[in-house]
Amino acid sequence: MTGSALAGTTVVVLAVLYAALGYRGKRGERYSLLNHFISELGEIGVSRRAGIFNAGLIVGGLLLLPFVIWLGLALDSVLGWIGTIFGTAAALGVTAVGTFPLNRRQAHILAAMTFFRAGLGMVFFFGLATLFQPADQPSVPKAAALLSLLAVLSFGSFLALPRLQKPENNPLDPLDPDLVPERPRFWALAFLEWLVFFATLFWLCGLALLI
Repeated sequence: MTGSALAGTTVVVLAVLYAALGYRGKRGERYSLLNHFISELGEIGVSRRAGIFNAGLIVGGLLLLPFVIWLGLALDSVLGWIGTIFGTAAALGVTAVGTFPLNRRQAHILAAMTFFRAGLGMVFFFGLATLFQPADQPSVPKAAALLSLLAVLSFGSFLALPRLQKPENNPLDPLDPDLVPERPRFWALAFLEWLVFFATLFWLCGLALLI
């Protein structure tokens, strides 16, 4: 089942790269990890390759489902099964983000926040389940808990930043670029979203290779 994690991440990465390389924003700007949100790659009518990006998320999310279920089976603990519940919600959240692109604001924001919140629960509880395995018969190398720690910090930082910013500097909807009068050259929240993306890929691929 580890192959499903590698297949899912590969599909998502290829879809993201393909969409980003052909992206031109509403002002003709190229895509930048420093001030563009990932979801902007799927905005129909703006992103030239939105269809491929959205399809990649739908397929990638579905491919990740068998892995999170298998991981729960491998860990076979209460913490591991809680991680599976969150992991299932996170994988379906990825699929929902592709199903409801940025043009469908309310549904898209709900899908995205489902992924971020469930993703935090996924890496947190899988990390604990990995750490507290029986010392004599670990199903997952305990070094994998370090991968979870990196992902937890990334998810936590992204979710915490809007609450820490001053209200006058924080758009009503932090995931909606249209609510910001002028796009900053460096947008901390967008950059943190990319850190979540890379930390999640690192976590998935690292686990798949370690097990």
